[in-house]
Amino acid sequence: MSSAALFIRLADAPPLIIASYRMAIGASVMLGIAMGSWYRHGTNYLSRITKRDMPIIVISAICLSMHFWAWILSLEYTSVASSVVLVTTSPFILSIASRGLFKEPIHRHTVIGTGIGIVGGGVIAIGDSGSGTALAGDFLAFLGALSVAGYMLAGRRLRSHVPSLTYNSLVYTGATFILFAITLIMEVSFTGYSAETYLWILILGLVPQAIGHSLLNWSLGHVTATTVAIAVMAEPVLATGAAAIFLSETPSLSTILGGFLILSGIYTAIKHGRTQKLGS
Repeated sequence: MSSAALFIRLADAPPLIIASYRMAIGASVMLGIAMGSWYRHGTNYLSRITKRDMPIIVISAICLSMHFWAWILSLEYTSVASSVVLVTTSPFILSIASRGLFKEPIHRHTVIGTGIGIVGGGVIAIGDSGSGTALAGDFLAFLGALSVAGYMLAGRRLRSHVPSLTYNSLVYTGATFILFAITLIMEVSFTGYSAETYLWILILGLVPQAIGHSLLNWSLGHVTATTVAIAVMAEPVLATGAAAIFLSETPSLSTILGGFLILSGIYTAIKHGRTQKLGS
């Protein structure tokens, strides 16, 4: 998933177009794999979806579409480091929400690790010389964090009984329709971009989306949403490294220090926090 910011920067297209095509590609891959699996096993996994599940699937699709729209737009205004850091500040939100919704305990080491990670994120963001546009980008990235928290909470609820292929297929498809509808309403053209741009969007849909996000959703059936979100806090470190190599966005001392703190927070929370397995 850490490669997403790099591919987005390389794709020369409006954020809505990048988000729409990314979701369409991810949905197509998931639907193809799901249909093949259903055909081989002769099982209709859609039968496991209940009427109570449908509103949650819709909420998940809305949150996912809003997450990508806000976050991809933020990359037009602020650096990769600040944007990716702020969009991965969801563990604290998830810890509180999971406590209320799923009665999941908030262990001391989870709080400590999350706190260390957020401090590290703050160090990176502060070190990124801000301006008016950077502040707007940071705000959009934070909106992306709120949206992805809702997406993970919905996934945590559904993945307890809905297979990952079914969940991915439904949510990705729903998010695709939402993004395409917004794109049409705002009269943004779907065509007229360079072949290179379409190539980067294709890679974006296949690697960070079809592989990266789908693995996250699979994980939600085995570990808590907070644990998944904490692990994703490694994304700023890896994304910043990729930006330095391919986009010449050289990380500052504060970025390096913040990255070290984020990795330390992840280690503390997952190694000692007892949040790894559901029911623990």
